Amino acid sequence: MYKIVIPGRPVPKSRPRFSKTGHAYTPQRTREYEELVGWKVREIIKEPIKGDVILHIKVYVKRNIFPDLDNIAKSIQDGMNKIAYYDDKQISYLTVQRIHGEEEKVEVEIEEVS
Repeated sequence: MYKIVIPGRPVPKSRPRFSKTGHAYTPQRTREYEELVGWKVREIIKEPIKGDVILHIKVYVKRNIFPDLDNIAKSIQDGMNKIAYYDDKQISYLTVQRIHGEEEKVEVEIEEVS
């Protein structure tokens, strides 16, 4: 099992935006957060897992902040693509939990299904 900590306030996955030419793109804030997730994962996992995985996500937030957990999970999953696993379709079991605390961060546990 791998444990990864992503410091700071979690950023939910934003809907794609469209340029004047109609080109879809991911908003910069989301893209930067997914890159941070990727760097934190690279520190722990050296090669993508090939099989199915179990993913547990704990989202620590300050009181009175109620983030959209499924969009935060999507940012985490997309940031881990091609680093922790080849594609997020390998996730066979997912839990996401919001925990109130003084330090905002995300803790991720990932394990390969045997």
